[in-house]
Amino acid sequence: MRNNFSKIFKRSIAAVAVSTILGTTLVSAEDIKGKVEITNGNVAGYTVKAVNKQTGTTRAMELNADGTYRLAKLPSGEYEVTVSKGNTVFAKEDVRVSLGKNSITNFEVAVRTDNTEVIEVVGSAISTIDLSSSDSGLIIGDVEISRMPIARDITSVALLAPGTVKGDSAFGNTASFGGSSVAENACYINGLEVTNTRQGLGCGEVPFEFYKEFQIKTGGYSAKYGRATGGTLNSVTKGGTNNWEFAAIAQFQPDSLQEEGSFSRGKGGSGQVFRDERRDSDNKTDITLSAGGPIIEDTLFFYGLINPRDTEESYTFGGSEFSANDEYRTQEASGGDNLFWGGKIDWDINEDHRLSYFAYSNRRDIERQVFDYDPNTGANGTIGKFKDSAILKRGGEAQSLSYTGYMTDDFIVTAMIGSIETEYETVSTNLVCPSVTDSRTTANPVKGCGSGGSFGANNDENKQFRLDLEYIWNDHTFIAGIDYQERDSSRVSRPIAGHSYDYRTLAVGGDFQADNGALENDTGAALDYVEDRIFDGGGSFNSELTAYYIEDKWQVNDNLVLDIGLRIDEWDSWGTTGKLLTSFKTDIAPRLGVTWDPMGDGESKVYATYGRYYLPVANNTIFRAASGVSDVTSAYTFTGVDGTTGAPTGIAPLADTLGGGGLANSQQVSGIPTVPEKGIFQAQEAEPFSKDEYIIGYEQLINENYTLGLKGTYREVATALDDYCGRYAYPYCVMVNPGSDSSWYSDGYYWDGAGWGDSTFDNDGAPDPGSLTTYSKETMGLPKANNEYTALETMVKFQEDNFRYSLTYTWSRSTGNFEGAVKSDIGQADAGITQDFDFPALMDGAQGYQPNDRRHVIKFFGSWEPMEDLTLGWNSTLSSGRPLSLFGQGYPSDDPNLNGGWGDLFYLADTDSNGELTGTYTRHSRGTAGRTPWTFNVDLSAAYSFTVSDIDMRASLNVFNVLNTQEATSMNEHYESSEGVVNQWHGAAYGFQTPRYVRISLEARF
Repeated sequence: MRNNFSKIFKRSIAAVAVSTILGTTLVSAEDIKGKVEITNGNVAGYTVKAVNKQTGTTRAMELNADGTYRLAKLPSGEYEVTVSKGNTVFAKEDVRVSLGKNSITNFEVAVRTDNTEVIEVVGSAISTIDLSSSDSGLIIGDVEISRMPIARDITSVALLAPGTVKGDSAFGNTASFGGSSVAENACYINGLEVTNTRQGLGCGEVPFEFYKEFQIKTGGYSAKYGRATGGTLNSVTKGGTNNWEFAAIAQFQPDSLQEEGSFSRGKGGSGQVFRDERRDSDNKTDITLSAGGPIIEDTLFFYGLINPRDTEESYTFGGSEFSANDEYRTQEASGGDNLFWGGKIDWDINEDHRLSYFAYSNRRDIERQVFDYDPNTGANGTIGKFKDSAILKRGGEAQSLSYTGYMTDDFIVTAMIGSIETEYETVSTNLVCPSVTDSRTTANPVKGCGSGGSFGANNDENKQFRLDLEYIWNDHTFIAGIDYQERDSSRVSRPIAGHSYDYRTLAVGGDFQADNGALENDTGAALDYVEDRIFDGGGSFNSELTAYYIEDKWQVNDNLVLDIGLRIDEWDSWGTTGKLLTSFKTDIAPRLGVTWDPMGDGESKVYATYGRYYLPVANNTIFRAASGVSDVTSAYTFTGVDGTTGAPTGIAPLADTLGGGGLANSQQVSGIPTVPEKGIFQAQEAEPFSKDEYIIGYEQLINENYTLGLKGTYREVATALDDYCGRYAYPYCVMVNPGSDSSWYSDGYYWDGAGWGDSTFDNDGAPDPGSLTTYSKETMGLPKANNEYTALETMVKFQEDNFRYSLTYTWSRSTGNFEGAVKSDIGQADAGITQDFDFPALMDGAQGYQPNDRRHVIKFFGSWEPMEDLTLGWNSTLSSGRPLSLFGQGYPSDDPNLNGGWGDLFYLADTDSNGELTGTYTRHSRGTAGRTPWTFNVDLSAAYSFTVSDIDMRASLNVFNVLNTQEATSMNEHYESSEGVVNQWHGAAYGFQTPRYVRISLEARF
């Protein structure tokens, strides 16, 4: 019923006006608060109590003098809220406490003048408009998800929210929020941050059956949230109740019901096969066994599950942007090597104190086998001889202990301590065959005898603690806290067999940009050569992150709420030597929000927010800069190729053929094993990466079933932080704010703008005394970093007992000269230190539409019960394509401070009819080479519930991509394979929509 006190009806209980406000926290607890209005009486002696229907958890308090109350930090679930005086209950209402969901329930009591207190009741209502929250996003629970065809991972849940789009396939199963890169999100489970702290790509995940509710925050976060400039994926897990409940769930995804994938060809579609998904298959069996119930009724609860999984997948692999698939891989994991588990214990010590322990493991060992593959023979390619095998060690364990203490009705303390460990190591059985890639245009590319790659220890640990305090004073709710993390990483990377070879062609007049100058091919003929990149080193490194915040949620009047918050972030990092590498202090992030009910009837709201958000330095940056890694690419001519290993023979430094100077003049040094200190690596003026966000929106309840919404969002990068690798920073790179004057110390080298100056100091990683120099933005030549996202969202929601849906349309535009933490158009996952801003040449032409620019996105999902035991669901998305660019390998200038010799440029070299460079170049700015095709995806599901011997059963069928549309989702944007040499694979698709597949489920609950 709508909130309209003019509609009076009779009841045999007293009436009370109750408004429930469910606040947002980082753990699985929310608030119920409101006001009791008494007509012809006063509130003295009245008590409000909330009882969890599943666990008996109880919170009660006497009304304040003005009739207000607040029952804070309640675990999510179904509650019975009562208003009583003495032993008489005058009103009650069932209220659902959801993660971040603000629910409003209203009653009113009119006391007779004869004081009998048995009166008229003036209605009850639950509003679907959240009048106390100004944040943006989606809240959805396990019951709603079970009604629809949703893949069993948190990214698929996040993609239901407007303003999110699927990330590039190069980064796995990830999502972009509000135009940000996929490495700028934060993930929480029961308040524990489970973000991949190495690169920011993805989240640690529990078995999907363990999840109870999701909160996908796309903007307008409160000051409690930080360390993300994209979105926040917040979730809570299930817990035990007063009833023992058991479940067995079997999920089957047979490869026999999967459609054949697509493939792409080079040379505009007429050449050989580039990427081939025709033989890809994915066969999964997923069993979940769970049990939950009371250890001590109303006091101590347990919930646990185990999730053994059998997975078998096969796919083609190998190749780069300049070479085709040449490997066929199979991966299997089963039994104890792929056993997920999770558990949660909740202890209600008494009504005022609660402890929760949560733990899970998603550790797994995956066995991989690699075979030769020829995509151009046979009906669907030909699988060749066995090459090697490896064990992929993935996942890890996590645990946390949380406390909630109600010191008084107005003062609450919450605390959490926890950790998450993650492993990424690949243990190969073949350590004698180097990596081999052939980027030349040739019918018979060179192949290696193994899959190559690297080996070495690789793991992360994130230890966390947070303390939050809440205090109520009149119309103000003050919240303050501290949030601390210690992120420890260990990684050693060594190339298998010590080398990584890439065969290339240098056109006549083309350059190889070595550290000591450009080597021009003046031989009069195209020259084949080989690049040998040796990336070797590593160790242990860590960072510490501390944040302090304070927030005031001010109920100005019945129709206006202000959120005023301030967050201060600090972080430090250390390399393998233990010396400070980066340090950022007192980074102030204001958060402001306002919510206004313009009509005062609870059926509409206007809201607006402003926030600044910071992104910490990823541990990947520390690994690349301060773990003792040497990264050197040497160029050689060669006279032959080893027929077994694919390694070049008869090698000689490229400079010997092109001007002399030996190996020293044939190398590009991207990293040296010396670990720099902060004064060298971080500019004195540098500030961390940050974004500003502005949101204004409106929601309107049309009737009991329909809600409409309109929201505008604007985001812009306030400060970019990236590494500059020009001559003035040599032999390191230095973290700067591009487009700003920057000061740093030298270490053994000094570039005076024309050559190397004299130095009497060793290259030891310590700042040379007296070498601090300020370099103007004109000297460095870097443009000011910019990235802007503008979006307009419209929303229609419909809800009734057996039919519900959500329809959203988002128009957005994402522009700038860099994407963010990663670089989707070339698939570079080096969070925080992509090739952007390394040299000025890389930014010449970079301004344009960004890879996450999906101009139009329509999402339509929902469910329908045509009969009591049958549920039909759907999930569909229509999205426009993303912009494409043309990347070249040459630049009009050989100035080493402008063009460092690596990276992908926005210039293409002009050639004559003989393929020789003419010395002129044409710039093709970012995003001007068209777009990928529109994509349309429809998933359908049907579920039937029945009973067998008092066991509740449910059978379901989910069909994903029902129409089997397989448009290209990403394409090869590298027009040149080397300067002046056209890449035969340019324009060919890297990836496609996933072909139609089927998931069959059978559940038993008792």
